[in-house]
Amino acid sequence: MEKEKVSRRQFLRNTAIGAVGVAAAGFLGGCSSDAGSTNPGAAVYKPGTYTGTAKGMGQVTVTMTFSETAITDVKVDCANETAEIGGAAASGLQEALMAAQSAEIDGVSGATMTSDAVKEAAASCINQALGIAVAAAEPADIHNPYPSCEDLSAVNAATNSGEVAFVSAPITDFVRTVNVDVLVCGQGPAGMASALACAEKGLKVTAVEKGKNPTWRSATMGAFNDRIHKKFGVTFDMKQWLDDAMINCSYRGSQEIYQQYINTCDEAVNWFLDKLALKDEEYFLTFNAGDFRDFDAAYDELSLSRSWNTSINIPIPAPEIIAVMQQRIADAGVEVLFNTPVVQLVREGGKVTGAVVKTEQGYVKYQTAKGVVLATGGYEFNPVKLNACCRPRDLALSGWMNGTKTNTGDGHEMAKAVGAMEDEYPHPLMLDPQQLMPFLRVNKSGKRFTAEYEAYNHLSNAIQSQPGAYDYYIVDANCPAIVDKIWTPSSGCYAPKEVWIAAATSDKALVANTLEELAGKMGVDVDAFAATIKRWNAMCEAGEDTDFHFPGKMMHKIDTAPFYATKEMAEALCTAGGLQITPRSEVMATDGQAIPGLYAIGNVSGSMFSGTYPHNQNCLSHSRCVTFGYNVAKTLAAR
Repeated sequence: MEKEKVSRRQFLRNTAIGAVGVAAAGFLGGCSSDAGSTNPGAAVYKPGTYTGTAKGMGQVTVTMTFSETAITDVKVDCANETAEIGGAAASGLQEALMAAQSAEIDGVSGATMTSDAVKEAAASCINQALGIAVAAAEPADIHNPYPSCEDLSAVNAATNSGEVAFVSAPITDFVRTVNVDVLVCGQGPAGMASALACAEKGLKVTAVEKGKNPTWRSATMGAFNDRIHKKFGVTFDMKQWLDDAMINCSYRGSQEIYQQYINTCDEAVNWFLDKLALKDEEYFLTFNAGDFRDFDAAYDELSLSRSWNTSINIPIPAPEIIAVMQQRIADAGVEVLFNTPVVQLVREGGKVTGAVVKTEQGYVKYQTAKGVVLATGGYEFNPVKLNACCRPRDLALSGWMNGTKTNTGDGHEMAKAVGAMEDEYPHPLMLDPQQLMPFLRVNKSGKRFTAEYEAYNHLSNAIQSQPGAYDYYIVDANCPAIVDKIWTPSSGCYAPKEVWIAAATSDKALVANTLEELAGKMGVDVDAFAATIKRWNAMCEAGEDTDFHFPGKMMHKIDTAPFYATKEMAEALCTAGGLQITPRSEVMATDGQAIPGLYAIGNVSGSMFSGTYPHNQNCLSHSRCVTFGYNVAKTLAAR
């Protein structure tokens, strides 16, 4: 008999019914010629043993043995599932399949992914025994017509690989066991805030850090109604800010978590400023720290998306912030251990009760009375996870600005091993263009493609969307005058003008005395590039960009030799997708319930960003680290 071919999706949609139902539906070779009748004694299956697999948390395998008329044996292998969730469900699912003689069984509560995978694998076995072939999609049939990116060196280079600490196999041999209230895993901004705040609540805290040093990447902090913003008289419409946040994440983030951030960040930031013990007079906002001392608006109105005036400049560099915070943490009685990665979580009875860390002497088990706080950062230096979890076009980078090679996603993976749920893929990255100033830009076709004065993430997205994932930014001999024209509180807040002039006219730039010569050096279409510049100059004369709506008052002609073009790509600071959490930073399981005893803060936590990290909501990243690090101490102290 020739096998009838149906798609896998169609089959699994329709054949989770019982074998007798399939026979009655006329799928079987043993059916009579009368489609309306069946012969109960006729052969239904081709006797034998068949195996099916499906993806749950890991690979699930179901093996079924068939006689001509019945399923005679079932074996369910869930060894790759979380032991205490999917693994524990295996025997019950095995019995249910045997009793039902079908893949149509009830799932096990709390093990939905495993249950669905078992049913899918069982349906595959039944399908094989019925003689119905499931047509798998051939890789050759799947074609992405988008031009490939020309440079993925930031991901593929061996130098971008860190050492993963997470251990999947159960660890049972410990050199010692230590009892604490809280184990904080990581000493970046989130971990430092959490360790200190927990200790100030009277909790016994140990903090472990995978690397040899703590990390803090920027001397800025975001807030709304903190004492520094009050000093400068800046006020915000929080509904507008929240609306922007939800639009930025396409409403895939948790509005409850954003609201919790709004409600608590000012208290947390004021607490953090207290720890630094600097005079308020020394602080400026990022937007008024340079040439715009009187700027007190809530956001930059020239940017197409509101660029919020939320960022505070901290008047000491990041290494000094680390030194102050580490001294505060030590004074509070926290034990801090460096070169001590957390490698595995301990779960008993559905609750996380501790974690295993790796020391020079061997594995040490920490038993936690209150909870484990994951503050392990992102996974910038785990190429395997980057390729699995991120959009390929996002990984077309010039490089990573974050040099923390210990960020390999250990917290993400060990939490998933106990049933935690990550943000849906693809995870966003925190992206910047290589050139932060809004110079005129063209793609490899010699054409403009975006409004250059946009939030850094939007400009980076536009660059990555171009053929080859790169562009050229263009200036001429009047570069100082161009910088004067595009100098705003938002564009001019990170370095003096001389830095940007030097970058645009550096030895990395292509230089030519005519536009045609410059086009040749760039390798772009000469006529297209010349037409682009001609049109741009005409719009400059008219004072309006009718193509992409670049602010008219910032427009500047490109008409004086020599002309400069510098190639750029996007570059990334860090990953921005993580474990889904509640507003109390409790890590959520795949069934949507909080996992008792497990918390995530900082870049290992998720539930906020999707598609992109919102640079226009300035300094949200460091601020959420400190805010939720401070908040989680209240939650743990109350347990």
